[in-house]
Amino acid sequence: MRKLILSIIFSLSTLWAFSQVTFSPASFTAEDEVTITLDVAGTPLAGVDDIYIWIFSNDGVGGGKDGLVNGQWGNSSEAAKFTKIATNKFTFKFIGTTLFGQSPAELINFGFLAKTKDGSKQTQDFKPYKFDPLIFVPSQFRVFPAKLDQTDMATVYFHQDLATEQSLQRLYDVKVTIIFYDAGGNEFARKADVIAKKESDKLYSYSFIPEKLITLPAGTTLSKFSYQFSGNLRDANGGNTATYGPVIEMAYLTFN
Repeated sequence: MRKLILSIIFSLSTLWAFSQVTFSPASFTAEDEVTITLDVAGTPLAGVDDIYIWIFSNDGVGGGKDGLVNGQWGNSSEAAKFTKIATNKFTFKFIGTTLFGQSPAELINFGFLAKTKDGSKQTQDFKPYKFDPLIFVPSQFRVFPAKLDQTDMATVYFHQDLATEQSLQRLYDVKVTIIFYDAGGNEFARKADVIAKKESDKLYSYSFIPEKLITLPAGTTLSKFSYQFSGNLRDANGGNTATYGPVIEMAYLTFN
């Protein structure tokens, strides 16, 4: 009987701990923006106005990292601060890939706790919460990851076997042009006609990090980039005719 009572008490305390945390959306991938809502009533942080998240990935499964916003335990970063929405209720927004600096394939789950800035008070750990797997949908042109900011490595792909135009199906000497745009939407820099990597017989790609590809002064904000694959076709005389695919734009996320 004593064991049964203790088991019930433990189950109820666990249920309470997890009822303190809700997510919007309720399910999410590592590339989705997620809002954590936390109720700290009944914890050492009850009545505290300023609380900070301490977040970590892949609890218990290996390959985990602390959140890039964490700061030091005794001096949390302001980027880790929750937003107070009511007495004892707070929210925090994040995108897994941005927060942990890991790819979707590397992120399995995460956990977190809330604390005062100096770490003198804290909640228990809330964990683990799983990221939903990404469903890959092949298309003629695509970017990986599907959501990214200007510090991330991006890979643009041309699936030639999915091309709808005959000219693109026959393209060879495949290249790509990348154009970057500033916060006002104006062209900032371009890298033209770089040779695409041939991943397989009908798949081409090119990977880049903006600050490694172009000169990007400190503090410069990029709003988006565009990419365009191109190459050659044989004309009637056996010569090369330059041929271009569509220009495709990809917006960068902003993360506060």
